[in-house]
Amino acid sequence: MIARALILKPELLICDEPISALDVSIQAQVINLLSDIQQQMQLAMLFISHDLKVVRHICNHVAVMYLGKIVEQGETEQIFNHPAHPYTQALLSAIPSPRKSQIKRTRIILKGEPPDPTQVPAGCAFHPRCAVATDICRTVYPVKSTITASHTVNCHAYRARLAPIVKLVETVC
Repeated sequence: MIARALILKPELLICDEPISALDVSIQAQVINLLSDIQQQMQLAMLFISHDLKVVRHICNHVAVMYLGKIVEQGETEQIFNHPAHPYTQALLSAIPSPRKSQIKRTRIILKGEPPDPTQVPAGCAFHPRCAVATDICRTVYPVKSTITASHTVNCHAYRARLAPIVKLVETVC
């Protein structure tokens, strides 16, 4: 499939769960092959996956989606080291750590079930499962907040934590 996709020398390769049904040794070979192809062909890749360890290994930039909407995006290490959206935090807390010496993250257990994708809730779609949701989350979709030049989040709770800092900076300046 990869050879078929590359025969016309595309500028973008969309990889939708390319290793999901493969055993671990074959997964590693495919990931290494994709990395080599990306470098040799100067190829952009859109890598869609639920395997966050692989995403961290192969991607430079990550967009976290919930019910079809991007809730957080940024450089891979920024997302993995400083997740800002409660959904991103929950996803990353679920990654098992093979090393006993690593600092243990508190596992975030989400309440409830994901909503029916054909009946997305008003406001922030994550609000029914979010531990920090407020009234505004239930009615208004959050606007994008800039964390750094390359890291953004769509979250009212993040804005609420950020707002006092922004007011302080505006007052001082």
